[in-house]
Amino acid sequence: MADESRPTNGEPENTDSTDAPAGEPAPATAAGDMDANASGATTAASDVTDPADSTTPAAATATAAADAAADSGAAAKRAARPRRTRRPAKPAKRPASGSRRAVATGARVATGVVVVALGAAVVGAAFVLPLPTVTAAPASETVDPAPAGEVRACPGPLVRLSDESGQDATAISGVGTAQTSEAASTPDAAIDVSALLSPDDRTSTGDSAPLRIALPADEAAAGDTLFAAAQSQNIAEGDIVGLATTACGEASADSWLVAGATTVGRTSFVVLGNPGDVPAVVDLALYGEQGSIDAPGASNIDVPARSTRILSLAGLAPDLASPVLHVTAEVGAVTAALQQSVVRGLAPGGVELAGAVAGASTEQVIAGIRVSGTSSIAEQVGSPETADLQSVLRMLVPGTDPASVTIRVSEERTGGTETEYQVGLTPGVVTEFPLQDIPDGLYSVTVDSDQPVVAGARTSTIVNGTTDFAWYQPVEQLDSPFFVTIADAPGARLHLVNEGEGDADVVFAKTDGTESTGTFVPGARSLSLEPGSYLVTSSVPVGATVSYFGDGVLSSYSIARPGPEATPITVYP
Repeated sequence: MADESRPTNGEPENTDSTDAPAGEPAPATAAGDMDANASGATTAASDVTDPADSTTPAAATATAAADAAADSGAAAKRAARPRRTRRPAKPAKRPASGSRRAVATGARVATGVVVVALGAAVVGAAFVLPLPTVTAAPASETVDPAPAGEVRACPGPLVRLSDESGQDATAISGVGTAQTSEAASTPDAAIDVSALLSPDDRTSTGDSAPLRIALPADEAAAGDTLFAAAQSQNIAEGDIVGLATTACGEASADSWLVAGATTVGRTSFVVLGNPGDVPAVVDLALYGEQGSIDAPGASNIDVPARSTRILSLAGLAPDLASPVLHVTAEVGAVTAALQQSVVRGLAPGGVELAGAVAGASTEQVIAGIRVSGTSSIAEQVGSPETADLQSVLRMLVPGTDPASVTIRVSEERTGGTETEYQVGLTPGVVTEFPLQDIPDGLYSVTVDSDQPVVAGARTSTIVNGTTDFAWYQPVEQLDSPFFVTIADAPGARLHLVNEGEGDADVVFAKTDGTESTGTFVPGARSLSLEPGSYLVTSSVPVGATVSYFGDGVLSSYSIARPGPEATPITVYP
């Protein structure tokens, strides 16, 4: 709002007023008085006429004689009068004090005007005249960071809440042994494999422990050597039955887990791995179907260097049907995975290891979703105990604004069907959207949102009375080439997501020297691959997911984008 004391017509206020302070004459009047006095003096001088300028010599002589006679007579008269004492002459009157103040004030005003004018001239010159530019480059040195090895962490064997005898339901103990596969794109590259400490697993030993997979610094410094690792465990021990696979991940300071449950018969563990040499401190933010959850014990979780921590999710947030976890490392970095197992009554319902989701985005694409045994599942769905056999898409808006979401479910084949849905999401509340009335097959799900979301999908399978389930994570766009390891498990397929407008020409070079090629149209497509490691070269960026499917077993994991390489830094003394 404009200041009411200033002109409102857009013109600048006049600041040149010559009004004098109260009690003093105005400067302009004082200047006028001085001019008038000078004019009066000039007039008096011009009224005096010199007699010599208007008489002749003779007349002057007669006039002088007459004046002398007059003076003699006057002198005689004065002599005859009594003599009077002459008073001293009065001094001349001083000018009035008001006039002096007028003159002084006029001088001050004139001087002020000159100073203001001079100051304005100086300021104007400062804006007009270019100022000198002085620059000095600070002393600095560019330093190339010392080469560091690339490190991955594998979560290790599946665990349960009991000891080896099945007692002590508060103890965490390992079950069986996970099979790990690792390789590098350079055949003779030396890969270092070592065990991570697992203080929460009472049965952990060097032969059945989480693993640290590292590419040495000299190999990583070459720049053209890629490596990857994955693990699998096909288990049937007690109430843990099914196939669990995952990629061995790279540590991160920020990731999400979209999987799990802690309702009756559902057991979930959060597995945090620290393959680095610096201890990590981790916070977990939990969300559920009712919103954000205040979970005591979810903050300041210490993960020692080269160690793994295993936490029971039910101990942090019991009776959750659809949890989502945000994993942040305040110090260091960790890998994150979530193990979930299901028991319905006395019947095992499967097991899975769900990997981390990179982060919230307005577009998420989940590929390789296997829908199987729909008729058998339809016969059992209908009670709370079997409700999670239903295929679902789990979503969360981490922000504060509601989201409008479009969901597209597409078959992964040419000429396949595509179904589109519209749904609104409440921020901070986990929503599960049922993927129902979908026939058996392979699908991709695309989530387009006007607000960033995190997402994951779950499907189940029932074959010959054996039940298993899988969690699927969104893909990340990968630069070419990238390296992928297919774990040793049944029915492996590699799914590629081409989000471009043209075809992707892809070459699959296995580390044993064999090679195959394929053309992938826009969208999601897949091909069957034998277990092993592959260098994948694509003409356009693609996303990748590995899925497994067999008799009564189901699992999946996505291929994460490698972290950025260290770049030169500038050091200032």
